Amino acid sequence: MSFVGRRLNLVLVAALLVLAAGTVGVTALYQSGVSEVAAQNDQLRAQNEQLREDLRSARDRIQSLQSRVSELENRVEELQSQLSTARDERDGYREDLRAVCQQWQQANETVPQECENV
Repeated sequence: MSFVGRRLNLVLVAALLVLAAGTVGVTALYQSGVSEVAAQNDQLRAQNEQLREDLRSARDRIQSLQSRVSELENRVEELQSQLSTARDERDGYREDLRAVCQQWQQANETVPQECENV
């Protein structure tokens, strides 16, 4: 019986060693996986922070550009108003010139060059 007992003890010891080695191996794999995930997580956090900074910068740039566009639109409105006023004045002067040219033509036979295309 002692032979069977020794053999059984050896088998149990060997089984315990295999189980312990398996447990250590699985633990090491788990820790390695956790370390990789933690490293990736840190990398993703850094990328996320960089993207947030880029987004803030882009938003600031957009706001600046929108402000500039608004300024330019206001300037265009002012210039269009000045242009409209200048056109109105031009049209008034043209009407005055037509009236003068008509009076000139009625009083004289010749028409000055300025009156030809009025």
